[in-house]
Amino acid sequence: MYDPPMNGMRLVLSSIAIGIGLAAGCAHAGQDPSGDAGLTQAASAVPKAPNMVLVYYGFDSAGARDWTSEQLQYYLASYQREEGKPVRPEAPLFDTVLWMYRRSSRKHMFESSPNYLPTTETDWRECMDRLFLPGLQLDALNTAAARLSKELNKPMTVDVILTLPHPDVRVTDWSEGRGGSHAWNFHSSDEARLDALRWYAETIIQRWNEARFEHLRLLGFYWFHESHTNARSREEFPDDSSRNDVPLMQATARMVHGLVVQGRPLTLSWIPYHPYGLNRLDVSRSLIAAPPKERVDYLMIQPNYFFARWKKPKSELETVCRNAASIGAGIEVEFDETLYDDPAQRQRLLDYLEAIAAVYPDRSGVPTGYYQGIRAWYEMATRPELEPWYDKVCEFVQGGR
Repeated sequence: MYDPPMNGMRLVLSSIAIGIGLAAGCAHAGQDPSGDAGLTQAASAVPKAPNMVLVYYGFDSAGARDWTSEQLQYYLASYQREEGKPVRPEAPLFDTVLWMYRRSSRKHMFESSPNYLPTTETDWRECMDRLFLPGLQLDALNTAAARLSKELNKPMTVDVILTLPHPDVRVTDWSEGRGGSHAWNFHSSDEARLDALRWYAETIIQRWNEARFEHLRLLGFYWFHESHTNARSREEFPDDSSRNDVPLMQATARMVHGLVVQGRPLTLSWIPYHPYGLNRLDVSRSLIAAPPKERVDYLMIQPNYFFARWKKPKSELETVCRNAASIGAGIEVEFDETLYDDPAQRQRLLDYLEAIAAVYPDRSGVPTGYYQGIRAWYEMATRPELEPWYDKVCEFVQGGR
């Protein structure tokens, strides 16, 4: 992903994402008792395709990035305006929130980057703890959904996807010298990496169940790293398979699909960056076409077209859309704060809507997600001068269902 406000040199996990849906999710955690046969059948049960908005809640240069119910209400419903200001909710909007954590308070990075230290136990626990802060993040989302249920006079349940921290292969002691049963070495063992992912998923589901969010439903987990390769060196690991994470991603899918919440298996999502819509298309195809228990349920490709520094022509956006549709994947539509004052950036956002509509004339069967920088959607919903673009995106989101 490209997240300019936090790191201007980064490829971004961006915004409107369209993909394929397979397994479902929601709140009594445990392994599927029916075994592989039951898991295959359950993983084939396709939930409705979500409208998925990406919400970052980590730390940036300004400190903690938290979310209140007042902010989140504009993501769950479109609003009627008077004199350019939102005055009342009129219809549901995004039905799914993907919670993202990019940088910890001690500046360790959840994505694999040679310029930053990788995350370990301290960061993973912080990522989890901050999700469940009273009055913020998940609790705030539940409060916003409860309020909108009354204001819209219809029940509202919001699907939630939680990010699995990336088990970076540069980590040789996940517990950083504290020892114990979780002193995992990710550098030498993919088994340790899977064990860590399983620990995180099972622990967070336990906390989810204890929280008893009345208006939230756990849809699944998100694979954070945007590439299928890892940082192991060719010199130390000459076997290509050691530097390829596809087998680990498929093992993670098996693990996630085996976690049952409210009687349904959870899903796995992934949003790889631009090359996966072009010269790496086969990687995405292999993850979509895998057996139900091992496949990625919602796979969306980010074109990185919105970000002017990449100088991508509209024709390349259209090519990525066509390629993604050809394998059953979706597209992530991207926008951020640069559209506030730049007409060219506003047009790039509209280009996504046009290109996606041309390739997916019926979007009812594919999920749609939105990368929105820090809080670009909140600003679009509340700034009078952005009302025309707000209206166009709302129409696009609601028209796809």
